[in-house]
Amino acid sequence: MFAALLTLLTLPALAVGSAAPPLTLSDSQGRVSRFKPAAKGVTLLNFWATWCPPCREELPRLDAAQRSGKLNVVAVNVGESPAGVLSFWKENQLGGLPLTFARTADLRGWPLPGLPTSVLLGADGKVRALKFGPLTAAELEKWGK
Repeated sequence: MFAALLTLLTLPALAVGSAAPPLTLSDSQGRVSRFKPAAKGVTLLNFWATWCPPCREELPRLDAAQRSGKLNVVAVNVGESPAGVLSFWKENQLGGLPLTFARTADLRGWPLPGLPTSVLLGADGKVRALKFGPLTAAELEKWGK
């Protein structure tokens, strides 16, 4: 237990103004790449899972924000198999939202206290805003300005 606590205490803090840590993501075909924020504007990374009710509730709002063009939204599924997630994705008609996958091991530099977690990044890769918990429509509107 002490080792686990020590590990938590030594995780780098993800804070507004800090550089986002490296992030390796894969797509639904298993192709792996290093994440880079959009060259212009802001990018919203949303970490979520299908077993998380607040995540499921939030996804349609994220899809609408992506479709509006005000935000570059990237949905990052945490630790689930693509097959099950893709079925959920199709059932919920979330086709406007880019879907990526992260293994838990790939998130070592990303201290996520729970899901959903949203991180707004500038084109420079710095954290502009953080939210632990579901984003409201008003928050998405504000983050898209």
